[in-house]
Amino acid sequence: MRSRNEKYFRYRDGAWYFDFCKNGKRYIRLGGPTKQAAKDAMARLQVELLNKPESPDTYAIEAEDPTFSEFAAEYLEMYAKRKKRSWQKDDYIIRKLNEFFGQRRLSQISLLLIEKYKRQRQAAVSTPTLNRDMACLKKILAVAVDWDKLVPKFPLKKIEIAKENNMRTRVLSLDEETKLMEKAGPRLTPVIILAVNTGLRIGEIRKLRREHINFSTRFITVPAENSKSKKTRQVPMNAVVLDLLRGLAPVSGFVFRNRSGEPYKSTQGGWTSVRRKAGIKDLWFHDLRHTFATRFIEKGGNVVVLSKILGHSTISLTYNRYCHPSNDSMLAAVENMVRKPDQDERKHESLPAAPPVTISKTTN
Repeated sequence: MRSRNEKYFRYRDGAWYFDFCKNGKRYIRLGGPTKQAAKDAMARLQVELLNKPESPDTYAIEAEDPTFSEFAAEYLEMYAKRKKRSWQKDDYIIRKLNEFFGQRRLSQISLLLIEKYKRQRQAAVSTPTLNRDMACLKKILAVAVDWDKLVPKFPLKKIEIAKENNMRTRVLSLDEETKLMEKAGPRLTPVIILAVNTGLRIGEIRKLRREHINFSTRFITVPAENSKSKKTRQVPMNAVVLDLLRGLAPVSGFVFRNRSGEPYKSTQGGWTSVRRKAGIKDLWFHDLRHTFATRFIEKGGNVVVLSKILGHSTISLTYNRYCHPSNDSMLAAVENMVRKPDQDERKHESLPAAPPVTISKTTN
């Protein structure tokens, strides 16, 4: 016959948990790797509650114990949209997190479960993408602790963020650009063209309004509130961008918007799909900004001017991060070192060779 206390213990994701109520409060804890460890841990907590009912080290998860998807929606509305300029990124990441954690209660989330998510996700995405997922998850759980939805002792510091190389030198080749444009639809094509020809960030493109475009001066104004540096800057438009925006820009409002007139929330899903269809690997949308900067320098552009266009605080940042010559340009540079014959030498080489002189012998 099953013991009455058995209902307090559950095995999930490789570990035992205990779950009981006392004085109208629900206590859910990770007990340990074995059922006996969970029983011992529950007994210790019950003794602690009996002897120190007001202990600051004890905490009862609210009886509702929301699912991850429920709390993530609350986090997005009540925290991210109010405090983060990049809340759209959180919105996209949360959709991915929900596919794995969505129906699980906050009390069910453990380091082991998080590790399983990482193993599954890293098979399909790069390390930086996985890091963004982990950073978002970590923030959601931290807010859950602050809002008394998750135990304060949850080991947030043990959610690891992998090291990554921020000094990427990935540049879109002309052949890759052709393939990319062949697969991009009417919504994403102008976004890609604008990024490659201006160096604008994706957030700056999404927030671009008709009022920011001056066709007379041929400049786009990036307002301080839309800029990463929090400083207003001017970005010049070449002929390609001028033609694009003249045919695309509305009378007023956002240039890239949905049917309700609101800016695109995210282009990440569409970008990933188009990139895969084009057969292009290891290319982030931000690499289009890198591509613009590299092509600018290779065409003889001034690095000081480039630094102003990109909105960098120092020229050294522009040098170190964006000024990387392509293989073709490096080959052309060393080829130019080969000494070419001057004009006189070429004339001399073109003259017919003088006939050999023959000396006849005469008999005296």
